[in-house]
Amino acid sequence: MSNLTQRLITAFIAIPLVFFLLWFSDYSRIALMCFLAGVGAWEWAGMARKMYQGPDMRAYSFVASFALTLAWALSKGGFFGLSRPVPCVVGMTCLLILAGYIGMAYSKVNIETLFPWLVMHISAPLYVGLWGGMNVLMMGNGQGFEHCYPFILVMTSVWVCDTVAYFFGKFAAGKGPFGRHPFAPSISPKKTWEGSVAGSVVTVAWVAYWANCSSALFAFNVEMNWAKAVFLGVAVTVAGQAGDLLMSALKRWSGTKDSGNLFVGHGGVLDRCDSFLLAAPMLYILLDFMKNF
Repeated sequence: MSNLTQRLITAFIAIPLVFFLLWFSDYSRIALMCFLAGVGAWEWAGMARKMYQGPDMRAYSFVASFALTLAWALSKGGFFGLSRPVPCVVGMTCLLILAGYIGMAYSKVNIETLFPWLVMHISAPLYVGLWGGMNVLMMGNGQGFEHCYPFILVMTSVWVCDTVAYFFGKFAAGKGPFGRHPFAPSISPKKTWEGSVAGSVVTVAWVAYWANCSSALFAFNVEMNWAKAVFLGVAVTVAGQAGDLLMSALKRWSGTKDSGNLFVGHGGVLDRCDSFLLAAPMLYILLDFMKNF
């Protein structure tokens, strides 16, 4: 079976499943986010393990990132029938996780590599769970897509950006009036400025249109206009491409082609969700900030 066939089969299964879980209830939404965060941290720990000797932290990283994502949901309140937020849950979860990593480093890691080992492994739940886990704050409880519209908006926007950038860079860059200038040659040699700009322009238009023309951002009580909508589009595409490059750098640093194989033909969570881990929290923070303006 060719790689293209595998990718198509995975897409036909995974995309409807993801949208069903987002639509069904807050339980299914939070479970999906926690699972993806856990697997992403597992993959990160696996790459860090290649570079520094020490105990295998993949299982611990899975649990830590899963717990941090769940903590964000509990801190918001309204999920799982809770009427109020759980106080201090994110901070306490972070402290427990950090204590576990520090204790393991002191007892199992050689002093020569203790600090780089500790930094790289702690980064897994801090980035995937603490930062990426903010995705759940864009969701609500109840059945229907209207309870996670901002999440779907940023999810589709990074798909649009990646798709346009890939095809433009592959088939248009270097032909006709378009040049071919590497975007980050030491990290991802195939990416071009032409593809990045093309993807960014289309993404800004996509985000701006839906953000300005839809009333589904009502949960944030943001009075949207075209200027704000375009600003959101720019922020989302910049954050998404920065997240993509960060994961590319991590994989190149560790000599890893694909972070995992959860999505057959596509790679792992950090391969498919790399842009999203930065773009989604960025959208949430900006929407929350805009409530006051």
